[in-house]
Amino acid sequence: MDFANILFGGPCNRACPFCIGKQLPAALGQNNLRIYPLRKQDEFVRRLQQSQVRQIVFTGTNTDPQLYRYEERLLNELRGQLPGAQFCLHSNGALALRKIDVFNRYDRVCLSFPTFEADLYQQLMGSPRVPDLAEILRHSRVPVKISALAAHVSSAFLDRLRELGVQRVVLRRLYGIHESVQLPQGLNLQGSYRGNPVYDWRGLEVTDWTFDTCESTSLNLFPDGTISPHYLLTRAS
Repeated sequence: MDFANILFGGPCNRACPFCIGKQLPAALGQNNLRIYPLRKQDEFVRRLQQSQVRQIVFTGTNTDPQLYRYEERLLNELRGQLPGAQFCLHSNGALALRKIDVFNRYDRVCLSFPTFEADLYQQLMGSPRVPDLAEILRHSRVPVKISALAAHVSSAFLDRLRELGVQRVVLRRLYGIHESVQLPQGLNLQGSYRGNPVYDWRGLEVTDWTFDTCESTSLNLFPDGTISPHYLLTRAS
């Protein structure tokens, strides 16, 4: 296994029309934002202790992990149970500044941030409130990677990220939709990661990420307590 996902479910502070959680059976994405410990948490930790997995991601099915009431408590407990492990937050960034102390307790963060433009952000995230990425980066003490939808990325967007000091970007293809996407011209192929091409954009690392063909493997704890070895959420059972 390459990494492990702890998945949260429940009401969200964004309403992304392309949320992959909407493709899940309802039971898998049930609300776990107010419970501690998580369902099957002890079993999940035991399996991690028995494995070589040292990358644990806090992410969501249909919500944002920073909405979890016990986020800091869970992170602290897992650090004690899994010494040497690295913890990553996958978030939309809406609560990043309000919870910056917890934000900085992770080893690294990936923010879903598709655009600086309020109108497009409303279209893609279901809210006109664009997080202040520049301010988040100013207060961050950990590396921050940006995740954006490939179909809506422009050269100006990549340049703005680079100017803000971002070093890594992931361009996501919509899961299950085989769309033709024209990436910005000027990307220079540098290699690949888990079957996905990695480019250079004027010093910015850009990965073209397709969930359908990704070669990564993971152990996933879903909100209902399901523990699945599948990276693709819709294959969980």
